[in-house]
Amino acid sequence: MTSPTPGSPTPTADPATLHVVVGPDEHGVVLHGELVGHACGDWVLRLPAPRPLTDDELGTARVVHVPWTDRLFGRRAEQALAAFAALTEPVLQRGLSLSVTLHDLPVGDSALEQRRRTAYRGVVAHATGVVVSSWRELELAQELSVTARSLRCIPLPVPSSMTDAVEDATRRADATAGDRPSDVTVLGFVFPDRGYEHTIAELPTGVDLVALGRPSEGHDDLPEQLAELAARTGHLMRTTGFVADADLPGALRAAGVPVAPNRRVAASGSIAAWVGAGRRPLVPDTAYARELAARWPGALRLYDADAPGALRREIEATVVDPSLTWLPPGTRTGPDTREVARAYATHLAACLPPAALPLGGDRWVVPDNRWDLLDGRRPDTAPTVSVVVPHHEAQADLDLVLTALTLQDHPATRLQVVVADDGSRVLPDTRAAGGLDVRVVRQQRAGFRAAAARNLGAAAAEGHVVAFLDGDTVPEPGYLRALTRLPALLPDALTVGRRRHADLGGWSPARLRAWLTRGGPPPRELTEPTWLRDGYREHRDLLDVDSRSHRYVISAVMALHRDLLTELGGFDERFSSYGGEDWQLAHRAYAAGAVLAHVPAAVAWHDGPEWGERVSDPAAAREVKNLETLALAALLPDPKARGGGQWDRPALVVVLGFADPVEVLATSRAALSGDTDAGIWVDHPDAAGTVALLGDRRVTAGVPPPDVLAGALAVLYLDAPARVTGLSELVELTAAHGVVGLPTGRLESSRSTRRTRRWAARLGQDEPVLSARLFGAVDRAAPRPSRPVDLAHELAALRRGAGSMRR
Repeated sequence: MTSPTPGSPTPTADPATLHVVVGPDEHGVVLHGELVGHACGDWVLRLPAPRPLTDDELGTARVVHVPWTDRLFGRRAEQALAAFAALTEPVLQRGLSLSVTLHDLPVGDSALEQRRRTAYRGVVAHATGVVVSSWRELELAQELSVTARSLRCIPLPVPSSMTDAVEDATRRADATAGDRPSDVTVLGFVFPDRGYEHTIAELPTGVDLVALGRPSEGHDDLPEQLAELAARTGHLMRTTGFVADADLPGALRAAGVPVAPNRRVAASGSIAAWVGAGRRPLVPDTAYARELAARWPGALRLYDADAPGALRREIEATVVDPSLTWLPPGTRTGPDTREVARAYATHLAACLPPAALPLGGDRWVVPDNRWDLLDGRRPDTAPTVSVVVPHHEAQADLDLVLTALTLQDHPATRLQVVVADDGSRVLPDTRAAGGLDVRVVRQQRAGFRAAAARNLGAAAAEGHVVAFLDGDTVPEPGYLRALTRLPALLPDALTVGRRRHADLGGWSPARLRAWLTRGGPPPRELTEPTWLRDGYREHRDLLDVDSRSHRYVISAVMALHRDLLTELGGFDERFSSYGGEDWQLAHRAYAAGAVLAHVPAAVAWHDGPEWGERVSDPAAAREVKNLETLALAALLPDPKARGGGQWDRPALVVVLGFADPVEVLATSRAALSGDTDAGIWVDHPDAAGTVALLGDRRVTAGVPPPDVLAGALAVLYLDAPARVTGLSELVELTAAHGVVGLPTGRLESSRSTRRTRRWAARLGQDEPVLSARLFGAVDRAAPRPSRPVDLAHELAALRRGAGSMRR
């Protein structure tokens, strides 16, 4: 096990992550693995060859990270996978998390690449985290059916300060403007298919080839074969052998024409090394090369490797003008080592085993919806609880509810009851509450305003936990203790109890007391709604939630922390007829990062059957449900319930950071295609002019308003035009992974963003790291389009159309 390199952070005495780096010291994958481990401040275990890890080596690690390429683990793909499985078996047996960085991903469909692809699938099968080094590699990784909690594209670091490198490159270009390069240099291991043969064939007269490196294992005779090939065409080729790290920058600066000719590469440390040394290499025009060229404008010179003479002409141009081989002044590239370390720290945080994080004062934050991590824990002190009971001219029911509240095993001294009267003609009588702290608040009657009444009651609530209990729903003695446990421990929690049904018509408080305390005769039980009972069972009491879990939250038996209720702004008072306000509140809570939980031990009995069985007039029932459906469609962004169309409060908010009208048009047209429930905002100084020119009411200038963001499931930020399709799939992806990184932006779930912002400062963690810890994160090379689309071609067509209209 090695300690950090000088100047890098010192690992803690109880490191969370162990980096296991396998292979020879000079191999690029090994060097990258060591660099990452040390830069993250973690312990690094160096193994010259794979073998099973020991308990002493694993120590107290909770995550083990392994850089992987099959070429370091075995001569054949099958042997490499077996060696990897043996290495990591102790990790999995101890229940630790496994993370891998994939290198040299399989490309093509040859028999060899198919065998390699099988090995790579085996490597990622048990991985909690997977890292690749380019968007091109991410495309290849997505073919492996990765299901990791964290799948990240973290580019290779550029090895030196680019400011210094560009300054040095400028001085060098000026000093050598009259020099004529006499050779072409290719950096890295010498192995087949790297492009040496093509480079030799394209060498101009008088220019020779230098291979800066040594032959890869098993190819010791390749340099001699290549030298013979060069000699037959009148050129020299020499291979330098391994160049030590200390000598490499000087060798790169002294090289003639830098060329990185490998067309099959999907991530290249040699290109980064050239650029880090201030050089501007010639690179074949591939998807990966275009990715780098977009990231580092002006840092590469691309050539068409399929066009005969293209490389030759580029080399000849550099012979005439050597300054072309140096980075232009002002070139900025990256990431540097510190940025890579931050990205890995975020990734590794997502890989940590799930655990409740302490906020202090016996309060906690949990990842995802994992309220089960607090199973068995009770608050050190019973929380102060305010029970809000909406009421309208149902005194007999209220007497039963207040009587049941006097029987709670929750301490009466830590209990407040707020009766929220919705315009009854007679002031409610609260004598049945006995010695409980009871307060009555009233509002004028103006239709069915249960949402407003609950808000009125909540405004008078003084407890840390607010429990909503309908005025005809009688709680069992253990109801409040069970229902408020999680909100007291977990301020993100919104809990819903079990509402059962009974015929309590004509019951007196005395009869109720006898039943609940002394085992008196029970009431006649009525049918419990099957859809609700089945929903709780299928979703494991809401341990498994998604964007539609709001359907299982009913305000008749609900509790949440007062701070969360305040942040949500209470119930939406635009609901002025029966039903819907609790689902909409639960949906907003979900989007705000609330932890939803069904508490079956918190039982309360509703007097009478469920609503559908209480209404005797089918026509009246349909009218009520139609009104509820219409209100929910407008106010609750649930694409599966409201269907397609465009809404004032969309489920997906798209924010464009550019304002070119054609680019906005192309991107918006793709984003709004199909049944995507989305709205688009252009956040750019020129937005107003662009939006006015487009005339599309679905596209708005400025930033999304707070009430729109409060209900949205996700926000997509795009900083460049993109053919973004398959958005519904991506929105669903954010439910399991808080952030989806894209080549041109990012998609953030509102759920992860708001919970993270709520607690990052309290926990002393950076928001990206905490978000990854709580929800994981994945990157996607590109949304899956319904059909292949060339965005550049589409933009060109749109521009031609716009030009013809102007003429």
